Amino acid sequence: MVGGLAMAQGRRMGGMKMDPKERAEKMTERMAKEYSLNEAQKKELLDVNLALNEKMAKKAEDKKVEKEEMHKEMKANRDAYEAQLKKIMTEEQYASYTKNQAERMKKMKDGKGPRRGGAPDAE
Repeated sequence: MVGGLAMAQGRRMGGMKMDPKERAEKMTERMAKEYSLNEAQKKELLDVNLALNEKMAKKAEDKKVEKEEMHKEMKANRDAYEAQLKKIMTEEQYASYTKNQAERMKKMKDGKGPRRGGAPDAE
């Protein structure tokens, strides 16, 4: 899911690929606006998003990784990411985030969201 998020972020920019830093900045701006994050939260989130995007970009380059291994690692990365978000956001912000994620996943499962490799609706 996170890998798809990063890849789709690039496609939204007119088809040009963004590097991990650009993707992290875009993710951070979107989330800061969507969850009303303050400047301190925004700075912490940028660091977390950058680390995640760099990890995922490196992993995407490694074509030798088995799918199952990739899924396990993506889940572990996602769990770690969510734990960091929980520390950065207030309870209300994190509750809003988890609610939105659940709605996006439901849309994807119902076939109303982005196709494989697509990002959850950000706007």
